[in-house]
Amino acid sequence: MKNKNILKIIAICIVGLILCLLMQKQQSRDESELIVGIAAGYAPFVSINAQGQYEGFDIDIAHALADQMGKKLVLKDLGSMTSLFMALDQGKIDLIAWGLSITQERLEKVAMIHYQGAVTDSYPLIFWKEIPTGIITLDDMNGATICVEPASAQDVILNKYSSINKLSTEKVDDALLNIQYNKALAAFVEPAIAKKFKNKYQEIQILDVSLQPEDHAQGVGLVVKKNNNAFINQVEVAVTVLKSTGVIEKLEQKWDIPS
Repeated sequence: MKNKNILKIIAICIVGLILCLLMQKQQSRDESELIVGIAAGYAPFVSINAQGQYEGFDIDIAHALADQMGKKLVLKDLGSMTSLFMALDQGKIDLIAWGLSITQERLEKVAMIHYQGAVTDSYPLIFWKEIPTGIITLDDMNGATICVEPASAQDVILNKYSSINKLSTEKVDDALLNIQYNKALAAFVEPAIAKKFKNKYQEIQILDVSLQPEDHAQGVGLVVKKNNNAFINQVEVAVTVLKSTGVIEKLEQKWDIPS
């Protein structure tokens, strides 16, 4: 009986050791790889072409960044902003490249490395066919329904307007459908997204609404976990080279991204 108990204890210890080794293997990271989180359906930053390949400004940025850092690029399409931030927090990706505005609220949670764009003091509301008379600012949208992407900079701003009804849309194309079929009056989006829609659909009307100083975005940034100082420094150095050598400027022109 005593021997059986000893054998059981040994078996439990062996199983525990195996599980620990498996977990360590799963958690280990190939340092030669740069794992970048993206989400398709966000042209001109990230989309999928007719050949089923990822393309867009941030895809080219990710390739250029990996080359500059001497790493193999691994793209992970996680579908939405919520999933991207969750994966970053869990260490499943190294950074997010997805046209994300640098805001004070985000900087309190993550590190953001500027790689594109100037200070943004307004965001576009897009309407279908016409902008209703009398609408100039967000204050004029009382009682209206506005499509917005969850956890976006625009979403944070709309949270300050309790009289506006938010309709969360994970994909910007869904926002377009909602305003097109009168499920929402407008959509609150990034400037590059509004420009893309306007180029594709002449029915789109754009109204730039001014932001409060505390809501100004400081350009667009790559998102990295806070306190990962060595990695942050590596990314900053690589981005500085891409800026100084004109790589980012050329990509802005290629994808028609406002500088």
